[in-house]
Amino acid sequence: MTMTTDPDAGRDTKSVSDDLFWSLKTVRQKTGLSSATIYRYMALDLFPAQRKLGPNRVGWLASEVRAWSESRPRTG
Repeated sequence: MTMTTDPDAGRDTKSVSDDLFWSLKTVRQKTGLSSATIYRYMALDLFPAQRKLGPNRVGWLASEVRAWSESRPRTG
């Protein structure tokens, strides 16, 4: 397997173990949602769950957030 620094390169062939974790800041930037909306959607099971990465750290799997984003209806 070829290693790459581009997080989106070859994403169709990545396994979950190769997936990136995104911080809340990155999730906000990628989705355009506020922190409150992200947590509200999570509480309603409308957004991917965060993963505990350490005692004071959580993250979201990039592939899950991308899939969620791609499943949203197109506007305009």
